[in-house]
Amino acid sequence: MHRPTIRRGGIVLLGLVLATTVGTTAAPAVAAAPARHASVLPAKREEMKWYQVRHEYQGAPEFLYEIAARFLGDGERWREIFALNKGRIQPDGGSLTDPTVITPGWYLYLPADAKGDGVQTGPLVVNAPGAAASGAPSAAAAAPAAPASGKESGTTALVLWIVAGVLLLASIVAGVLWFLRRRPVAAAGQPVARKPAARGAAEPAVAAPTRTFDTAAAWTIDRALQVLVTAADAGGRPTPPVYAVSIDESRISLRLAAPDEDPTEPWEALEHGRIWQASLRDLQALPASNDLPSPCPRLVTLGTTGGVRELIDLGQATGMISIQGDKAAARDLVAAWTEELSSSPWAGGVQVVAGDIRPHLTGGERVSIRDALSLAEGDGSDTAYTLRGGSSGGKRTLGVLILGSTPGSRELERAQSLVNRPDAAWVVIVLGQTRYDRWRFTVDADGRLDTGALGLTVYTGSAPARAGR
Repeated sequence: MHRPTIRRGGIVLLGLVLATTVGTTAAPAVAAAPARHASVLPAKREEMKWYQVRHEYQGAPEFLYEIAARFLGDGERWREIFALNKGRIQPDGGSLTDPTVITPGWYLYLPADAKGDGVQTGPLVVNAPGAAASGAPSAAAAAPAAPASGKESGTTALVLWIVAGVLLLASIVAGVLWFLRRRPVAAAGQPVARKPAARGAAEPAVAAPTRTFDTAAAWTIDRALQVLVTAADAGGRPTPPVYAVSIDESRISLRLAAPDEDPTEPWEALEHGRIWQASLRDLQALPASNDLPSPCPRLVTLGTTGGVRELIDLGQATGMISIQGDKAAARDLVAAWTEELSSSPWAGGVQVVAGDIRPHLTGGERVSIRDALSLAEGDGSDTAYTLRGGSSGGKRTLGVLILGSTPGSRELERAQSLVNRPDAAWVVIVLGQTRYDRWRFTVDADGRLDTGALGLTVYTGSAPARAGR
């Protein structure tokens, strides 16, 4: 037997004796202490940094990526925060298991280099659900133990001996398992060398929201909209104008362009009729017609925030839509919108035209802004610039015109004339800034999208690759 093994074995046996001694001598003091709730989060006596999640930050719900960007200077470090807090029971009884879902009031441990307004430093003790965070132990912990009566002392002694026996048995089992685990044996009978864990290894990465078209989510949204228009048609009332949609795993919310406090079943009105909300389960059982037009045919996904997918109807813009910020991220966002308008079930009659956009978006040669405008105006004879849709036999056609750069003065006036048509048939998106911008969106290289006047900040997906830009 090797000398190190004998030394470790002696340490284990000494530990067994100490465990038995401590169990029989210290147990009365433990038993006499008053009962109290177990700590939800383990007390950190060292100088840890932590942060309490707010209901919102700058008008939007908080999420790990945003917290990492604000306090660590890099949104991609959300994985470190997730690893520090994964599975910890929070004051409301919940725990962090999904990196896209955090709840206001939760306490998050942060890496040591975190800094900024709201970052706290020091021990964090959070008691049972409902208690507040504090750096000091609870009063119950400091209260002295009351002396036990004679009868209670006899009963307590019996319980203590039983506990001591259990501790001894547990120590023996732990020692045996320690020996077995420390000396795994290979087939040849030689000790197997253990590969040490990588230092600083993070939790398995959880996929961030991506810009890939989500077919399942699209069909869920489409059916909810079909239920909406079907119920309105059956009740002889107009379909409410929808300009934004929010959806998570269980509920869908519609933000209306005009408030309506009298929703159809199973919708419920919130914020004085500005929002209609319903459970996806309740909507499944209701009839839906495919023959009625969608209330928001030019609906596209902005991104996600707090586990909620946010979509906007581009047709509600009363002017041009400007996409600014990182050029590669802006092009990726517009490409995702193009894919959604070309694939979503609610946008079947929408014509998508692009000019001055790289071939990876148009699927062919790069065409000029002038040619794309001509096609949108109905003067173009070549449909090669159309990504989806086209002439509908004289019927009203809704369109989205995408311009890859800011047009010159003459072309800009033509684009503005398209937007100003009485039938609001066209939406114009410009990758750049113009004097006619109604909505201005700014997207960062890391995928953070600020919608400006719409008051929403979302995460569009992983940062775009720079190759070939």
